[in-house]
Amino acid sequence: MKSSPKQPAAPQNPALSPSHLDFPVVGIGASAGGLEAICTLFRHMPSDCGMAFVVVLHLSPDHQSVADRIIQATTQMPVRQVTEPVPIERNHVYVISPANRLSTNDGYLRVTPANRRRGDHVAIDLFFRDLADVHKDHAFCVVLSGTGADGAVGLSRIKEQGGVTLVQTPDDAQYDSMPRAAIETGMVDLVLPVAEMPQKLLELWRNARQVRLPEIEDDTLPPALGTRVGDAQASEPLLEEILLQLRSNTGHDFQHYKRATVLRRIERRLHVTGQSNLAGYLHYLEQNPAESTALLADMLIGVTNFFRDREAFEALERHVLPQLASEHDPVDGHDEIRVWSAGCSTGEEAYSLAMLICEQLALEQRNRKVQVFATDLDERAIGIARTGFYSEAIVTDVPPSRLRQFFVKEDQHYRVRKEVREKVLFARHNLLSDPPFSQIDLIVCRNLLIYLDREVQRDILLMFHFALRPGGHLFLGSSESADVVGELFAPVDKRNRIFRARDVSNAGRRAERQVPGSTGASLPLDPLAKVKPGRKPSYAELHHRALALRMPASLIADVDGNILHMSEGVGRFLQLGGGEPSRNLLGLVLPSLRLALRSTLFQARQGTEAVTSRPVDLGDGQQPLQVEITVQPYKDDVHNGDCLLVVFEQRVPDPSLPLPGVIRQTDSMVLHNLERELQRTRLQLQETIEQSQVSSEELTASNEEMQAINEELRSASEELETSKEELQSINEELLTVNYELKNKVEETDKVNDYLSNLIACTEIATVFVDRNLHIRWFTPRAADLFNILPVDTGRSLLDITHRLDYPAMADDARAVAQGEAVIEREVGGQRDHWYLARLLPYRSSEQKIDGTVLTFIDISSSHAAEEHVRLGEERLSKQLAESQTTSHMKDEFFAIMSHELKHPLNLIQLNAEMLRRLPSIKQIGNASKAVATICEAVGSQARIIDDLLDVARIRTGKLKLKTEPVDLGAILRGIHAVVVAEQHPCLVRLELPADGLPVMIEGDVTRLEQIIWNLLNNALKFSPAGSEIRLVLSRDDQQARLQVIDQGVGLSPDSLEHIFDLFSQAPQLANQNREGLGIGLSLVRQLVEAQGGTVQASSAGLGLGCTFSVCLPLCNVQSPPCANPAEQSREGRLHGVRVLLVDDSVEVLEIMQELLEMENASVRAFSRPREALEVASGEAFDIILSDIGMPVMDGHALIKALRSHAHLRHTPAIALTGYGASADQHKSRQSGFDRHLNKPVGYDELVEAIETLIGTVPY
Repeated sequence: MKSSPKQPAAPQNPALSPSHLDFPVVGIGASAGGLEAICTLFRHMPSDCGMAFVVVLHLSPDHQSVADRIIQATTQMPVRQVTEPVPIERNHVYVISPANRLSTNDGYLRVTPANRRRGDHVAIDLFFRDLADVHKDHAFCVVLSGTGADGAVGLSRIKEQGGVTLVQTPDDAQYDSMPRAAIETGMVDLVLPVAEMPQKLLELWRNARQVRLPEIEDDTLPPALGTRVGDAQASEPLLEEILLQLRSNTGHDFQHYKRATVLRRIERRLHVTGQSNLAGYLHYLEQNPAESTALLADMLIGVTNFFRDREAFEALERHVLPQLASEHDPVDGHDEIRVWSAGCSTGEEAYSLAMLICEQLALEQRNRKVQVFATDLDERAIGIARTGFYSEAIVTDVPPSRLRQFFVKEDQHYRVRKEVREKVLFARHNLLSDPPFSQIDLIVCRNLLIYLDREVQRDILLMFHFALRPGGHLFLGSSESADVVGELFAPVDKRNRIFRARDVSNAGRRAERQVPGSTGASLPLDPLAKVKPGRKPSYAELHHRALALRMPASLIADVDGNILHMSEGVGRFLQLGGGEPSRNLLGLVLPSLRLALRSTLFQARQGTEAVTSRPVDLGDGQQPLQVEITVQPYKDDVHNGDCLLVVFEQRVPDPSLPLPGVIRQTDSMVLHNLERELQRTRLQLQETIEQSQVSSEELTASNEEMQAINEELRSASEELETSKEELQSINEELLTVNYELKNKVEETDKVNDYLSNLIACTEIATVFVDRNLHIRWFTPRAADLFNILPVDTGRSLLDITHRLDYPAMADDARAVAQGEAVIEREVGGQRDHWYLARLLPYRSSEQKIDGTVLTFIDISSSHAAEEHVRLGEERLSKQLAESQTTSHMKDEFFAIMSHELKHPLNLIQLNAEMLRRLPSIKQIGNASKAVATICEAVGSQARIIDDLLDVARIRTGKLKLKTEPVDLGAILRGIHAVVVAEQHPCLVRLELPADGLPVMIEGDVTRLEQIIWNLLNNALKFSPAGSEIRLVLSRDDQQARLQVIDQGVGLSPDSLEHIFDLFSQAPQLANQNREGLGIGLSLVRQLVEAQGGTVQASSAGLGLGCTFSVCLPLCNVQSPPCANPAEQSREGRLHGVRVLLVDDSVEVLEIMQELLEMENASVRAFSRPREALEVASGEAFDIILSDIGMPVMDGHALIKALRSHAHLRHTPAIALTGYGASADQHKSRQSGFDRHLNKPVGYDELVEAIETLIGTVPY
């Protein structure tokens, strides 16, 4: 046994997974002229529409596409060209990429390389199919301008799955082939201009969210989730009324359809019509008769395609067709292969079967007659099938080899070849009421039974078994099964739903369902039929059944005598004959009634009144019975057609009327006349036949010649058709590319306008020259500098005169053209004009230097401004030099004054220290007190001098801070210890944070001590003896807060405003003759602010004390640096230390020498630096102490000279001076000093410095 040859399958997308997205995905298909329509659509579509859009275009595989950028310019939604898997998001637009096929699965978009012949555009169909199968009723599709028919097949699948289909109005489309092909399918919901589509899409999505229908499964109507039982039951009468309205308007009854199926179809109509529930839709159906036709089209939706479900058809080729082709034997007279395609829709399935059988017979080399019966309830679909004329979109499903073998290309369509068309017989047939065909070898009924009740499925399967010959095959859809009558069918391939009829009888079962003689299109209205369990019948049905008991039998026929609908009981006046089923009334009526019916029909067609025939005897000889036939012509407004109502009324003959024999005699006379007329017609026909035979012989010869010519023409036509397809494909791609180029040209024009306006606004003279200095182009302003005209383009720049003082212009232009960098020069012109000449290389798109661009910018005003600025800078430089000289003189003045003021203070300080250490003085109490007072007064005066200098430094910006992490609590503890040791009459109390942790800030230790001492001294100065002064430290958020709280004289509100001003004192303080210049608090504020802090003063009033609060930012350091070890005993701290002491003041020299020697140091003192230098050249020392401001040789020169000796190069040195500025300290270090101490020098401070430098006290 041979199997049929394999054909390449249409592209498949296996393992599709349903999407769980809760928003619509709108597929947009377009070709030539479609990009402009797409831009129009998105211009009117809001960016927050809640939908996702996928644009599929026919793009050239050889060019990059900028369609996404063109669309992006029309919408605020993100637009992305799909080149890799991406998730679908609402309010996004996705565009197909060139040379790829776009698919969707489980909420993602994916691309695969397109594998197609040039001319076969199927990308839109393939995507629409995936979109329908994955997104179901959330799939919308839009077909816009384009050539060809791509999208028509996929659009039908979307409607089948419950989605909504929209098509651009052909008159609105630039190319109307794609919109017309889609409309011809009859599957389009809305045909609109593209500008109206956005609003309609928004309405459809909004209405879809508002639709509320009960959830129905199988044949019952259970309550939907979240609905009351009463609501669900209330929906059943509405559903029944809708079906009754549909039956009344169209003659089609869907009572046996599953309720879930019916509701899904109605729900689609609710989306399209804008209704939200069944009650509203019933009202809409009653008010709009055309909606019945639309609903019927949705209920009868029979979307199919060639070789649908490729895997199942391949199984049919393997298991059935080889057996079907080989088992028939012409010897027994059964040489015909009979196939029945039930529910064939528009015929694709029937033709697919015919093609497969033809291929198998050719493979088996057998010559068998093939008859495919293709039936369907939809007259419109049958009409399409009979033509065998399909759009070129079928290339999606039919392999190229079969297209060539079984189809003929006609423009943008394919027509089934005559040899295949003759094997298929199409007829309108109702599986629920019409009798079946017989002796069938294969019945194909796919995706029909799933819509029917289980009881009706069983009846149809019984009928199929009755129609099949023993061993015949049944081929069902992927969701259907014959298990309900498993005793009648054995599975052949259960996965692909192929079954074999068992050789058992089911005649008894068939008799229950068969309706003899009925050929109507609707289900029988049996008055005694049982109402379906669980459903209450409507009163309309009750009325129908009651009328059927009393009314005579009747039927409706068209003007040609074809039956459209029949009532109950009319079957006894009709009979079925053998051969092809017919709906013609004259062919089906009983022979005894045929003559009367023919005459009555003829008379009724001639007018508008009802015509009644003579009574016709139908008695059986025992009981006389007569029938009168009445024909009433009328025009139906709903169906817009002429119809004939035929009524068969039975009655018993009246004895008073003539006997039936007389009537029969009259009948015989009429028959005799007709027979004579028929005889004459036969004679004329015979003569015509003889003449025809002669003509036929002549035509036979001509026909043979024509056949040969036809074969040649067919071959040439196929070649031309192939070329035409390729040209059409190229044309479509060129149209798309042309539109993109058009957009680029428009963008270029806009950029050109921008550049033109830019050049006009900038008023820059520009000249473009090539490498040979020939002029290419120039701006209008160039004519102001060059004597140039538009006709000078192409001339050498050297031939053009100009008004510039620029002799090197040609040389510079050549140098730039040869690759030199940009050249800029300022060149002069006429009337004191100046220009900035910039010469740049002219680069082509290949980045090659192809000339020079000369620009001349008028800088006359800026040149004048620069001259003015230059003169101003000279004046400012002179003034700055003068101010710097003044500032330097002021600094010198401050330094000299500081030195002169501090010198006597230093002398006093040293003598006081000497007195303090004398044993005789220590024994005199008043003397010790006097010495302490002297030291305190010296320190106070030194602080005043330092404060004045600090204020000056701050105001001139010369104060330098040395910041480091420091524990503010440790500083306070040190200061508090000093105050306590001095036994001040006021009680000073220190309050630190209770947690005991350090309060770390970033600050200058010296300046922080200066701030605290100023505030504390201020409090001590103005607080009465015995009062309390509190030093309070706390943390406040990210700041350290220090408060100095006293119980002194207090401040008035007016004084608080100016307390931090320089030289400001409160009046009550000034009247108390307190010493001071009023600079301490001003210095405090400036030092605090310099370290990023704030200071405030507050007082409850005069005599109520003051509170000064300092806030400084905390730092991230958690602990302070390691502290120095405890001090050693102060007695003999410099034992054995060799000291070189130099100072031009003999008094200071003597006192300091005595003090150092008290510490057991060995001191060599000199008042003249040169003497010290001579001695030091031959003697070693451990430490050098020197003044800075000395005559003849200052301290800087001395230390440099000392450092020149090898044995003194690393000896520590300390500068003792009254010059305390930061610049002075820096200069000391640069000269060679290791430490800089300001006069007056505290003795303990000096000793500690010496110990530190010579290493006596380790760190």
